[in-house]
Amino acid sequence: MRINGIKTALVAVSIAISAQILSCQSLPLPAYETALMDGEASHADYDFQAAVQFYSEALRKCRDTSRIPEIERRLSQSRNGRAMAGYCQKPKVVARKNFSLKEFFLYYPLADRSWRPAPNRLDTLGGIFSPVTWFPRGSKEAYWSMPDTAGVRNIYYARDLGTRWSSPYKMPFSSTEDEIFPMVSGGKLYFASKGLFGVGGYDIYVCERRADGRWGEPRNLGFPYSSPYDDFLFVNTPDGRYSIFASNRDCSIDSVSVYVIEREINPVSSAVSNVRDLRRLCRLDPPRDLKKVDNKSAMSASKASDPNTELYARKAAEVRRLREEISRVNRELSTLRSFYNSATTATDREEMQDKIVKKEARLPGLQSQLVAANKDLQKTEMDFLLHGVLIDRSRVEAESDNEVVGVESSYTFTRRSLGSSDF
Repeated sequence: MRINGIKTALVAVSIAISAQILSCQSLPLPAYETALMDGEASHADYDFQAAVQFYSEALRKCRDTSRIPEIERRLSQSRNGRAMAGYCQKPKVVARKNFSLKEFFLYYPLADRSWRPAPNRLDTLGGIFSPVTWFPRGSKEAYWSMPDTAGVRNIYYARDLGTRWSSPYKMPFSSTEDEIFPMVSGGKLYFASKGLFGVGGYDIYVCERRADGRWGEPRNLGFPYSSPYDDFLFVNTPDGRYSIFASNRDCSIDSVSVYVIEREINPVSSAVSNVRDLRRLCRLDPPRDLKKVDNKSAMSASKASDPNTELYARKAAEVRRLREEISRVNRELSTLRSFYNSATTATDREEMQDKIVKKEARLPGLQSQLVAANKDLQKTEMDFLLHGVLIDRSRVEAESDNEVVGVESSYTFTRRSLGSSDF
């Protein structure tokens, strides 16, 4: 009887717990949480006016004092977005390409091996958005991101004193949130921050160097360079023709888009009041009628200055580019033939056949170009030998091993090699 009594008590307890769980599951969300979620959705969709209204409602209804600072922060970011929509730039997009978050920075047209793994003495936190430090060989000054004593990433600076490096100097504009990817480009300092005047995530900022050599106050680049998502690593190419930056605004969690923009020296800003237009502007879609862009200067400006080596490297790169394009066309043909063999209707087979014929028609021309490019490269080698010109083959071979991406589009991305962590 006692055992039966214990069983009965356990069953009663189990029923009571289940009832509590069910009642908790059916409890409605607090009123402020609903408004908060609506605010988040509106903000992510660039509807900052609606987000301001939802966050203000959440702030009025919230009785949980621990949540108020976060709601106030989001409200401030939506107000910032509303203000920034009055000063938008409308740049010309050259290219956009998705890369892995782990190595996207290697596809920037910067000096080979200038990206280095951040040594532990500079960065003890690691992290997905700042795994490396940009430090070209021969640099006399260094800018990098590392955590302070509170664990917040700040930007630090040091300079070469000849026999040693100066002590790290923390940049004065540091906020209470992370700053990452500092880059000195075209006499300006660009970096990304979560804590300065912005619209959420990492925004991109620029500082001007003053007459006394110090950096001025940071300024948000605004839309479409900054967004409610993570935007970072802005540089101008060495030839001054393009600006490049990365963002995860339209990517999976483990990738980022790298955008190539035609650089404007004196860009014009204007208001964008329509949410749909602002959303379209920040997508930064390249034009559909893509034309080839002369980006050789952007690629070569970061290499060594020896003109003979550069000439040879350009000709070798052209041979590699044509090989890559022929290989890509053959891969596409293989896929199309596979689709043709698995097609179930005459219409599908006819469509695949048409695509195959058009694709095959490209191969003879590409192969002829490759033959001509190889002959040109061999002739250059013979001319150099006859005139006693020595070529830095190790550097040319290192360049030729780099992966080339985007040969079918307007801009070619070339993968650089990662340098050593030895500073």
